[in-house]
Amino acid sequence: MTYISNDIVNEIRSRTDIIEVVSRYVNLTKKGKNYIGVCPFHDDHSPSMSVSPEKQIFTCFSCGTSGNVFNFVANFEHISFIQAVMLLGEKLGYNLSNSNALIKKDDYFEIYNLANKFYQNSLNTSLGKNAIDYLKQRNIDKETIKKFGIGLSVQKLSLTDYLKNKKYDINKLMDIGLTNDNGNDIFINRIMFPIYDLSGNTIAFSGRIYNTKDTSKYVNTKETEKFKKGKILYNYHIAKEHLKKNDTVIIVEGQMDVIRASTIGINNVVATMGTAITKEHKAIIKNMTKRVILCFDGDAAGEKATTSAIAMLEDTDLDIKIVRLPNNMDPDEYILKEGKSGFCSQLDAAYNLIDYKMELLKKNKDFTDIKDISSFVSSAIKELVNEKDSIIIELNLKKIATSFGIDYNTILERYNEYKKDKKEVKKKLDVKKSYNRYSQAERNLIYYMLKDVTVLKMVERKVGYFPTKSIRELSNEIIYYFHKYGIINIADFISYISNKEELYDPLMDIIAMNIKDDFQIKEIEDYILVINEYHKEMKVRNLNQKLKEEKDPLKQAEISLEIMKIRGVKDDDTRN
Repeated sequence: MTYISNDIVNEIRSRTDIIEVVSRYVNLTKKGKNYIGVCPFHDDHSPSMSVSPEKQIFTCFSCGTSGNVFNFVANFEHISFIQAVMLLGEKLGYNLSNSNALIKKDDYFEIYNLANKFYQNSLNTSLGKNAIDYLKQRNIDKETIKKFGIGLSVQKLSLTDYLKNKKYDINKLMDIGLTNDNGNDIFINRIMFPIYDLSGNTIAFSGRIYNTKDTSKYVNTKETEKFKKGKILYNYHIAKEHLKKNDTVIIVEGQMDVIRASTIGINNVVATMGTAITKEHKAIIKNMTKRVILCFDGDAAGEKATTSAIAMLEDTDLDIKIVRLPNNMDPDEYILKEGKSGFCSQLDAAYNLIDYKMELLKKNKDFTDIKDISSFVSSAIKELVNEKDSIIIELNLKKIATSFGIDYNTILERYNEYKKDKKEVKKKLDVKKSYNRYSQAERNLIYYMLKDVTVLKMVERKVGYFPTKSIRELSNEIIYYFHKYGIINIADFISYISNKEELYDPLMDIIAMNIKDDFQIKEIEDYILVINEYHKEMKVRNLNQKLKEEKDPLKQAEISLEIMKIRGVKDDDTRN
């Protein structure tokens, strides 16, 4: 795996017209100096996406998705940022396999690629016979073994020695999780399942016991710089290709569930590898598809994982369905027992989101008890307040009324009360979301730093400390970038921080604020003054609180004097 140098990325970006590229995917209409179109990244019914030929960036003022031409292509095509750079670069005639266009290779990917081949070769030796027999017993044939790159770690065949002979440093092998502190292999006598990143590069392994007993059935590579379980979906690189035919992704817990589904021809499956769905998973899934089926293990832990996944995903526009397998079975076990027809029947009969929630609310309820009935009805109506489809709402309200012999108007009245309460809460939250003068000032300064070097230099000289940590780090990175490259350009800077989520997300939020492009130096000076006043105000606020709590008149006077000094009020001024 190689990385494309920043200079080449910028060169490709500067030779690529974002208007021409976005127009391949979305109909754009010129409006003023920008172009507008329907945003493809959310359920947009009227044009809310603006594309700037001057800045070479796009912004959706509804869902907040923003970025440069690479981000747009990556989001639309469900590929990585680097893959988008390569795709657009190749259209311009760049040969990105040419070493002159690239910085040096990353040993991590080379080592893991060699390790993957080593384990696969080990499985095919005489030492791998028992492992192959075990896989056959689990109904995993040679074609599946090859498709998923399944291999074998054997005590008699040392991966560490093999890699050392390839001149890789032992400390590197320990650092990336293949060798232990004693210089021996981490994985011994286990069937090896390679774990791939979103681009299809081997970055870790999951090793399973097969002919021995161990307290740990599976052992995974430790988390490394490249391998973060919360950012990986197992089988993503294969599943995304099948989504072109079937725009639904099935999410399961483990890699064996994915592999088993593949044996019956179902390939649009990814696994969270036993972790809860994270916000990084959420972003990947949103870019993959519009429809999701959650098919976690049928036990209590699987139900808990399902509830957690719903909580993470339900604020998206995804159509979420849920399968709960019987008898505590996982998908691997269920497919082995019931075959393709049985599993497909489960998928076809998947709960929609609201029906599943209603089933959960019924659990442990005694419907001969009036209190339990009242509790269920209230909870069910509250859940319907979150539903967007008016037909689903009405049908469920009528169903509740009929099931429990309650007048429909009573149910509707309660629904309207909860709806009103939710609107009031939302209003309060929206007020909290609005930026105070400090937040507005620091965000405006960041935006103008990327537009004008004069502003950047003023901030570097005059701003002592940004109140918000993410903004502070973003400012430092902008200044560093300018001193390193001698120029600042918003589209190129986006490329530079594309893999730094802690910087990328705040910048996208700032771009989505639609800050006016024109400014006066006096405005910049005012913003800087506001930022520098922040710490004074915080100190005064703390002293005022202390003043309220202090009972001693002399100490009160001391605190008041300190407040006046901070605010620049002299003793003489108070006497006059």
